[in-house]
Amino acid sequence: MKSIRNDQIEINPILSNRASEGYYLASPNSDDLKNKADTDLRYVTWTYNDHKLTGDFTTLIKINDSDNPQKTLNSVVDDASLIIHGKDYAYSKELSSKNTIVYTQMVHGKPIYTPEGQLRFTVKGGYVVGYTQRHLAKIHQLREVKKTISQRRAVILLYQYNKIPANSTVKWVKLGYTKLLTANNNTILIPTWNVKIKNDSSGIVQYRRLNAFTGAIMDD
Repeated sequence: MKSIRNDQIEINPILSNRASEGYYLASPNSDDLKNKADTDLRYVTWTYNDHKLTGDFTTLIKINDSDNPQKTLNSVVDDASLIIHGKDYAYSKELSSKNTIVYTQMVHGKPIYTPEGQLRFTVKGGYVVGYTQRHLAKIHQLREVKKTISQRRAVILLYQYNKIPANSTVKWVKLGYTKLLTANNNTILIPTWNVKIKNDSSGIVQYRRLNAFTGAIMDD
């Protein structure tokens, strides 16, 4: 960590040395979203392609508090006539921006950090106009629980891989699930450490991802 400090790298979160746990998970690819949209959705015009549902609200939804958009959208997400499987998702402040509000599907208490399990609302002029949604159904464990590397170890590895530039700030380090590959018509997920890094000189923000079992880089 001394080398990290010498490179003027600031780490905002206090990093844990404790290993966590996770699973290899699988979800069979299906058209469940389309099938439920046919019967359940109201007040939404929608299209479906490649396991992604794109919806446009017939009445725009005003965001009353732009700093806390979930105060408006949580009730929308929970409304089965507007959002399918909405109760499987939780608001992600870390992934959201002014124009895109992100809800992540939760599995074993952890968010899915790739689009395969995300609900993304589009905001224009303070109003939510529509969304895109992907959903992983019937998620099941492929193997027994396994230890992951620690949060601290993940940051050290990123530094050793030259993925954290000098004069930057590590804004957050979160454990979640990410798509590894598709096999036998199943989406395979693994736990990953997901890291937000801001370059203090340029202001550029980067997101890095590590396999939480092996420590291998996943975003190249």
